[in-house]
Amino acid sequence: MRSRSVLSISLLFFCVAGTTTFGAEAFDLAMLKRNTRIFEGIVNEVIKQNFPNPFAVTGRAEASYLQEFGIVVSLHLNINRAKIRTPFGLVTPLQDERSKEEQLRTLKDSMVRCLADYGGTFKQLTSGNFIAITAHVEDRNELDSTRNTIIVIISASKENVDSLTMGRISPQQFQERVRITEY
Repeated sequence: MRSRSVLSISLLFFCVAGTTTFGAEAFDLAMLKRNTRIFEGIVNEVIKQNFPNPFAVTGRAEASYLQEFGIVVSLHLNINRAKIRTPFGLVTPLQDERSKEEQLRTLKDSMVRCLADYGGTFKQLTSGNFIAITAHVEDRNELDSTRNTIIVIISASKENVDSLTMGRISPQQFQERVRITEY
């Protein structure tokens, strides 16, 4: 009798543990990787179009899948680069005449549009998942080290992305539902 209860408990344990393992295997990570690369490329192009200074973007946007959350895309953006020291002397890149606030607004608006237009790329995500874009924005003219980097996080639920795509909510409603955090 005791061996039956041990066997039953062991079987129950393997069934519960097995569902987690099998659930992860059912998720097509190769397809997810292709989708993240497509989305990374879109984010990179949108950033290049809105920040034409060749020194504004220090590296390509990179996406990661976080289990039980969704997709996170990270990028680093330099703004207000007045002069850059090189081995050949000081170089004055293309000046961006926009203020810091205008550049941050451009970043937020363009990334919200990116989520609205291309967030549907991730077919495997469920309505409980999110797509987030995090940008570390460094103001090279700000001398105060506590204020020279601003982190902007723009996130939308997959449910809201799908609702916009299917026409259940308007672009205005989508924009109101996007979470923007800045610190």
